[in-house]
Order: sequence, then structure tokens, then C-alpha cells
Amino acid sequence: MESHGSLENHISAWGVSTSLTIQMTLRAAIELDVFNIIAKAGSGAHLTSKQIVSQIPTTNSNLAVENLERLLRFLSFHSLLSTSQTPNPNDPTIKDTSYGLTRDTLCLVPNENGFSFAPYLIWCSEMHTFKSLSMLKCTVLEPESSPFLKAHGETMYEYMSKKPDLCQLFDKVMRLHSHIYYEQMVFEEYKGFQEVKELMDVGGGDGSAVAKIVSVYPHIQGINFNLPSVVARAPEYQGVKHVDGDMLETIPDTQAIMLKWILHNWDDDHCKKILRNCWNALPNNGKVIVVEYCVLPEVIENTPETKNMLLVCDLLMMTFCTGKERTTSQYDALAKSVGFIKTKAFPIYHGTYVIEFHKGNVGS
Repeated sequence: MESHGSLENHISAWGVSTSLTIQMTLRAAIELDVFNIIAKAGSGAHLTSKQIVSQIPTTNSNLAVENLERLLRFLSFHSLLSTSQTPNPNDPTIKDTSYGLTRDTLCLVPNENGFSFAPYLIWCSEMHTFKSLSMLKCTVLEPESSPFLKAHGETMYEYMSKKPDLCQLFDKVMRLHSHIYYEQMVFEEYKGFQEVKELMDVGGGDGSAVAKIVSVYPHIQGINFNLPSVVARAPEYQGVKHVDGDMLETIPDTQAIMLKWILHNWDDDHCKKILRNCWNALPNNGKVIVVEYCVLPEVIENTPETKNMLLVCDLLMMTFCTGKERTTSQYDALAKSVGFIKTKAFPIYHGTYVIEFHKGNVGS
């Protein structure tokens, strides 16, 4: 067994201790538009730091080239940029390094629909996130509170309501997740909207998700239900009515309810309150359609999906909202504890599930 003083342990500790540097270097590259500049040069393109800086406003281009080279070199050594060597035009004996996108950084460039993963990386590297994560120990020392509340003195939703720029960034993140995990996956696999005539998206953000459903299933009357501050900035959509209110107080009567990325925000007691309000709002043959993109497997194994996404999301929910990611059996237990009699789970892709809670009897 290696001693604690071995050089190998020190090097590993450096890597763990400075992982934040990778995230912040990626953020800097996004804000400098580096990935888009490379992408615009064409598929598989490689550009030198000098070529990239020529498209970035700077007060000192020579020093900017030197500093950007250091940033890009760092990213390349973490396999976030590919490299190639080309002769220097002024001195053929010198090789210049050119940088290209990898599979991991391609997702930071807008796709054909205008979506990229960049807003989520920016959100996760905002100061409110770091301050909240610095209080993670409070989940053990004072488990009745949340790290976000300890760091900022108010809940995440109260905090965001006073910061329009942060709300806009959060809306971008939600639209991104809706595009990736909802529009591209759920609609291909889940057909349970076909039988619905009226659908209320509870906590539905700006209403874009229910608007998408109505566009695919025009026989559905869509309702977007959210807090007054959220509904006030929501755009109008054909076939969608905006209704303000608080799901923790009461939910208006409706035929079917969608909870998209809602329950993982809350602890079990709040989930039961929300689901009980859903049960009260539904007719006997009504159902709740739950969409979650980080449903845990019943047996957790060390896979890239689990390590990089599912367990990270679980910690973030605990940090921001006192929520948590759950297994399908845990969701089933929550639903049945408030009166729903049947649960039907539809696995979609890499932890994304649609889960139906039925108030009355339904065929298998």
C-alpha cells in the first residue's frame, strides 16, 4: 500500500483539488466565443490561438494570443480540444499548435435548432452555485436547511425572483433540457398524450413544453400553471392558457397534469403535498404525467451515466432545493401514499423516464 507521502498521491490530489479550474476555463472559452469561432471555420477545422484572437476584441493582441494559448493548451490536455501541428508561416522550423473541437466541446456549439449546452455550464459556474456548494456540509450539520438557503439567506426561487438576468439564464437552461431530454426523446417513445384532452403543466416555466405538446397533439387544450412572477413573463402560445397560482397551495381542476422536472426539486413531504393537490384536482379517471431525466436505477452501478449525470444531479438537488433524485419505486411509493392507485413507468433514455400516476383503475 502506498504511503500518504508518495508523489503519486500528491499528483492525484492536485487533479482533484483543481477540477474547478477546468470548469472555469471552459466558461472563459465560452464567453470568448472560442468554440463558435472554431466551429464557423468548418467541420473538423483547427485554428491557432492567433487566428482565434483575430476574431476577439482585445486591448493587446500579442499578449492575448499568449494567454489564450495557455487556456487552450490546458483544455487540450484534458481532451476538451484536439490539436494539430503546422509550420509557423514566419519560421518553418517552428511548429504552431492548432486547436479543434472534440465530441465533448461540440455540444457547446449551437446545433441546427440553436441549442447548445453552454447555458448549463454557465449556470453551474455562477457565483450563487459556488457559494451554495461551499455550504454542502450543512446537509449533515443542519439537514433541515438547504446549502442554498444557508449561503444566500433565502430559497433559490426567492433569490432568482429578484435577479432578472439569472431568471433568463435559468429559462435558457430549462429550454435546453426540454429540447434534449423532452422534445428529442419523450415524444419519440411516449404516446400517453394521445388520450388527453386537457393538460395542465404544473410548474411549466414559460409554457414552451405544453405548447410543444399542443403543436403535436392539437386536440389538447393546454394550460401552463405557475407562480405569478413566472406567468407574467411567459409568451403567448396558440392553444395554451396561462394560469397563475401556487402548486403547494392548490391546483385548479383539470383532466390531466404534467409535472416535468418538478418532484426532484422537493423533499418527500413537499412532494406529497404537491401530489395530494394533483389528486384533488383530477377526475376519477385522471392521471399525472411525471417527466424526470435523472431517475436512479434500483441498483446503482459505477457507470459514466451514473457518475457524470445522475449522482451529480442528486447532489445539486440537495444543494439548491432540499430535493433529490429517486428510483421508480420511490416515486411509486410517494404517489400511493396520497391515494393514487397505479403507477406506470416508461423508460426513455439514460435515466429519463415518463411515469404515470393514475387516480382510478387503468388497464395494464
